[in-house]
Amino acid sequence: MDPVTQVLVQYGAVGVIALVALGVARALFLRMEADHDEEIARAVAREAAATARGDRLEAELSRLNGAVQSGYVDTIVRANAAIGDAARAVADAAAMVRRS
Repeated sequence: MDPVTQVLVQYGAVGVIALVALGVARALFLRMEADHDEEIARAVAREAAATARGDRLEAELSRLNGAVQSGYVDTIVRANAAIGDAARAVADAAAMVRRS
């Protein structure tokens, strides 16, 4: 008697169907597990890309912030010099008015 016939005789058709169903369930589970692992790998890759992009944008923002601050410092220095010049001009004009 061959092994298939022996299984059919011992367990019957229901047993064979149960074994086939278990085999199918195992194959589906392994496929689902592989898909899950792939999804996790994709999620990790997306997170790494987003982190790298965030770090790059943060560095760019820091560089731009430094440039803006430098521009503000230059503007404030020029404004301070202009205010000093204006104060001297007003003081000179007031002195001329008092002398006249």
